[in-house]
Amino acid sequence: MDFILGVLIGILFLGIVVLLFSKRFFKNKSEEQSVVLLEKIRNVSKMITVEGDFSEIMHFEDVKGVLLNLVNSKKKAIVLANAKVLIGFDMKKIRLQSKPEKKKLILEHFPEPEILSIETDIQYYDVKHGYFNKFAAKDLSDLNKKVKINIENKIPESELLVSATSKALETVKIIEQMVSTFGWKLDYNGLEFKEKVKIEEKL
Repeated sequence: MDFILGVLIGILFLGIVVLLFSKRFFKNKSEEQSVVLLEKIRNVSKMITVEGDFSEIMHFEDVKGVLLNLVNSKKKAIVLANAKVLIGFDMKKIRLQSKPEKKKLILEHFPEPEILSIETDIQYYDVKHGYFNKFAAKDLSDLNKKVKINIENKIPESELLVSATSKALETVKIIEQMVSTFGWKLDYNGLEFKEKVKIEEKL
């Protein structure tokens, strides 16, 4: 009788050890999967970019008074600019919460679209210098800045932000499918995508 009781206690003890080990094993495995998924999500999201082309025509004119403002010296030019705008997302700002015990990833925040770059090709036509008012390097630099500002102001009126938001939503769907292959679930019900753009001051 004591032998049987000892065997039963041994089996019970072994069962508890196996159960605890299994829980620890699956917990560690879930946590490892969580780390892998977070890295994969960031890698997938880095590919989200939208490109658009813009054109801008400016008529530049500057009048400078000389000889006590008795004489005006005028310089002018027509500026034609073609620009390629690249819009994307800063994935360092993405916020994800991992719940390994439930095999769930919560996508809490998706960054707003940002202007990554504006590449301009500027041509000058009908350039006329004033005798006392000639074009200098600073004038060309200022014109370049004005062109970029004008193009930045056009972006909200274009379809570029709508395209960027749509692409972001498509990417979230791809991430959801990828997460499901690991047996996890992606929760993004709290997300709100806005069609507005952040303009970097460096541009």
